[in-house]
Amino acid sequence: MFYYPSPAVSALEHILVDNWGAYASNFSTAITPCDNYVTEIGEPAIKSRRTTSAQWLRVAFHDFATADVAAGTGGVDASIGFETARDENSGTAFNDSFTFWQPFVNEFVPMADLLAVGTVMSVHLCGGKYIPYSPGRVDATVEGTFGVPEPSTSIEETLAQFEQTGFNQSDAIALTACGHTIGSVHAGGFPEVLEQDHITPDNTNGAVNFDGTRAVFDEAVIHEYIDWTGQMGGPLVTSFNESSRSDLRLYDSDGNRTMMDLYASGDGFQDTCVSLLQRMLNTVPSGVKLQPAISPALIKPINVTWDVTTEPQLVLSGKIRLLYAGELPSDPIFVTFSNGYTKSLVPEEGLGASAFKLTDAQINATTQYFAFSIPSSHLTGSTSFTVAAEGFEAQDFAIQDAAFILPSLSSADAAKGTASITLAARNDASDFDPSQLSIEVATPVLQPLTLTPKIVRTAVQLTEVESPVTGIGYWSGSTAIEPPTGAVSFTLLSSGKVVDTLLLDAGVAGW
Repeated sequence: MFYYPSPAVSALEHILVDNWGAYASNFSTAITPCDNYVTEIGEPAIKSRRTTSAQWLRVAFHDFATADVAAGTGGVDASIGFETARDENSGTAFNDSFTFWQPFVNEFVPMADLLAVGTVMSVHLCGGKYIPYSPGRVDATVEGTFGVPEPSTSIEETLAQFEQTGFNQSDAIALTACGHTIGSVHAGGFPEVLEQDHITPDNTNGAVNFDGTRAVFDEAVIHEYIDWTGQMGGPLVTSFNESSRSDLRLYDSDGNRTMMDLYASGDGFQDTCVSLLQRMLNTVPSGVKLQPAISPALIKPINVTWDVTTEPQLVLSGKIRLLYAGELPSDPIFVTFSNGYTKSLVPEEGLGASAFKLTDAQINATTQYFAFSIPSSHLTGSTSFTVAAEGFEAQDFAIQDAAFILPSLSSADAAKGTASITLAARNDASDFDPSQLSIEVATPVLQPLTLTPKIVRTAVQLTEVESPVTGIGYWSGSTAIEPPTGAVSFTLLSSGKVVDTLLLDAGVAGW
């Protein structure tokens, strides 16, 4: 299957862009609406007063907060998954979040990238601006150091810890305000901050909000603190226990100068938060190199793959997704292959919606899908195709048919603990040697001490089998796998070079 521009970027762009409606990624459902608590349903979720979007922000901060930029260690690496028993990581946010994210983890999408995506989505979908998102994080295999500031931590220790992460005093104050513009503190988890009489039948965890707009990423927390109205900055400012007023100590540490500047900046608060949260998310161990930021793809081929039908006939099929800023055109789009063959495509009925607002549009972008299935007899010699649509700049996408995995004859059976694969390769090409083909299976599986899956890689022994298609050879094989937590990936290599990839059984995390 062809993933554009790569399996990792394609999957993460899908999460970021395809938020609701047709072919939604299902990632956004956890924070739709923004006061949703995804771990419970119905009345218990409402009465819990927990907020998944706020949890995701908290998880990212705690993962980041023990970074030592001078030493090149820590940062956003999902090590927090190993650290949930620590007092400094009190509460359900960590395991709640990792449980939801776990099915999305695969060979190409690590938990650390999803942890970062969670913050981007929580801000973007809940009233804030989009934080440019760069993929490429690497999951930690062991726990990290201690050091997340707690409600009782002194201001000197708190500022020293922020300094270790590369954030100065003003940065620390503003980042904390950004993180505390949504969500609550819960008496059930923080009895040293809140008295237990906050726990009631309709507020089962004793939640007290940071500001009057618990599920909106806005500047209310700043205004309520400076004006001393509403929640007055939240429980970490007003706690009955003076030693637990960590936000008050931090905000007041420069005489409230940073908070006053944020107050006066109006919508500039949002820009400050984007800048600081991006820095936070991009703080990674020194050996990790992040990729360029992902931009929404206006034209995106999805699930484009070769396969053999029951006739049997070799066909190239898939869909084209268009991302529109305004009114949808009724005209077809055109796909032209490098051999000159052109096919017009008509849209499917179902539409999707994205949190993105393109150019100067004030409404959310819409996604529309165009399916195709083309016999290989029309595509002889093609090495690419071009998608042209009214109002869009035409784009080219590479394909190859020398060797490919057959999705209809490949599977991962969790019940049986086996992965089976069949690949096809042209045996009439003088410059291609099928004997150099190999298959690797990558399975995300449970591991001790964390909810982050580990990736187990297995080689598959291939045997040539009978092919129903002239000029095409078939090779099949299978291997034992542990029960997968998410999508199993098959990678086809020729002389060690990746030729094709197939993600199987993505389930809730896939198309």
